[in-house]
Amino acid sequence: MNGDTDDDVTRVSSRETEAFVTEVAGRIERVGLGASLSTTHLPENLEAVVGRAREEGLLIRDRFVLLEQLGAGGMGTVFTAIDLRRAEADDPNARVAIKFLSSAFSQHPDALVSLQREARKTQQLAHPNVVTVYDFDRDADRVFMTMELLDGEPLSRLDRLEQRLGKPFDRADLVRQFAEGLAYAHSQGVVHCDLKPDNVFVTASGRVKVLDFGIARLTQEAEQADQYDAGRLGALTRRFASIEMLVGNTEPHPADDVYALGLIGWWLFTGEHAFGGLPADEALAAGVSPTGTSRDWRERERRALQQALRLTRENRPGDAARFLSLFQGTAQRYRLLAALVLLLLVVSGGWLYQALAPIGPEMPFSELPIETQQAFNDDLARGYSHLQISDIDGALRYFDAAWLRHPWNPEAVEALDVLVEQVATLYADARGPEVASLLMPSLEAMQNNPYLAEQRDLARLAEAVSERLSVQ
Repeated sequence: MNGDTDDDVTRVSSRETEAFVTEVAGRIERVGLGASLSTTHLPENLEAVVGRAREEGLLIRDRFVLLEQLGAGGMGTVFTAIDLRRAEADDPNARVAIKFLSSAFSQHPDALVSLQREARKTQQLAHPNVVTVYDFDRDADRVFMTMELLDGEPLSRLDRLEQRLGKPFDRADLVRQFAEGLAYAHSQGVVHCDLKPDNVFVTASGRVKVLDFGIARLTQEAEQADQYDAGRLGALTRRFASIEMLVGNTEPHPADDVYALGLIGWWLFTGEHAFGGLPADEALAAGVSPTGTSRDWRERERRALQQALRLTRENRPGDAARFLSLFQGTAQRYRLLAALVLLLLVVSGGWLYQALAPIGPEMPFSELPIETQQAFNDDLARGYSHLQISDIDGALRYFDAAWLRHPWNPEAVEALDVLVEQVATLYADARGPEVASLLMPSLEAMQNNPYLAEQRDLARLAEAVSERLSVQ
C-alpha cells in the first residue's frame, strides 16, 4: 500500500530547513552519541558525554541530547532525544521526541504562537489515542516542543510496520481507534484541521495516536476563546481538506475532520484515495463518487465511510463521535432500543433514577488540595469521554477514581447515575444472549462502587439482565 506524503502541502521554502536538518544529522552521525545513550540508564561518563554534546551543538537547553532524526514535515523536523532530567530521575520514559519548527516557519512572526498553541491544545487532550505532549520551549532562535517517543510508523508507512512485525493490522480497529481519539478532541472543542496519513501513527503494539495538532483551532463551541489561526502559516494538505477548509470562508468544524477521517479510513481499506487524489473542490466540480472496494469491511462500515466522504459539510456526520456510532452500528441499534427502554420503565414501575438520597461529602470540595481537585475534574472528563463512545468499563474506571478522591461529591454521583442510564440503554439491545453476556461483567464491576452497590436502579438492572440470561 503506497502512503500519502506531505508532497501536496502548501509549502514555505524548505532550503533553510534542509540545511538545518543536514547539518544536525551529520553531527549526530559523526559524534555517535546514540550508542552511549541508547538506554534509559545514564553512562558513568555522563559528564563527558554531555560535554561532547554541548561542543557539537547537540545539547538543547542544557537538557536534551539529540540522538537521531526521525522525520521532517511541512512544519518542522523531529528528532529522538534523551531528556537528562528524566534520566537522572530513573524515568523509564527518558527518551522523548523533540520537534523543531522549520527555519522558514521560525522566521514567521506567528511561529512561536503556532507551536505554543499546538503544545497547549494537545496537552489538553489526555486520551490514549492522542499523542502526549510534554512542553514547548526555545533554544536561541530554534523553537521546539517535546512529546512522547513512539515506536511504530505513521499510517503512510503502515506497510513497512506490518512487514517488520510480520502481521497485518485490523483496518476496522485502526479506524475505530482513530475515530475515538478524534471524538475526544471534538468533545473538548478542538478541530485538528490537517488530518492525513502522516499525522496518524500506529505503534508496534497496535495503538493508534493522532499527531500534530499544529494548526488545530478551537471550535466556536469551546469555552476558551482562541482567535489565533495557525492556518495562516500555510500548513494545509489539499487532498485531505474539506471544501469548506479549501474555500476558507467558514469557521473550522468537526465535520471537516470527519471528511479527512473518511478519506483515511477509505484508503486504509481499499488502498486508494476515494476521489483518485482529487481535492474536494475538484471532486465536486467533476461529479465523481468514491471509488474502490474491500473484502475486509462490513456493510455498515462502508456506509459510514461513504457518509463521511460527502463533499458538503451539512451532509456529513457532525463530528467523529457520530461517525463512530455509524461505523460501529450503534446509531441504528439505539433507535431500536428506545422502545424497549420505555417498556422497561413501565414494567419496572419507574425504577430508573430512583437512587439513594445523597449523603454528601465530609469535606467541601474547595478545601481539597488543588492537585486533588484537578485530578478529580480530570477523572470526570476522561470518564465522560469514554462514555461518549460507549466504553462502559473505561467510564467506570475514571468515575470510580473520581468518587474515591471525593466520596459523595454531587458531580461524581451524577456521573455514576449517567453511567447506569447508559447501561440501561445498552441493555435494551439484549434481544439475544450476546449483549446481556457482555453487560453482566460490567454490571458486577459497577456494584463494587460504594454508591452503586446500594443504588436501586443498578440492582434492578442487574436483576433484569440476569433473568434475561437465565431464560436463554
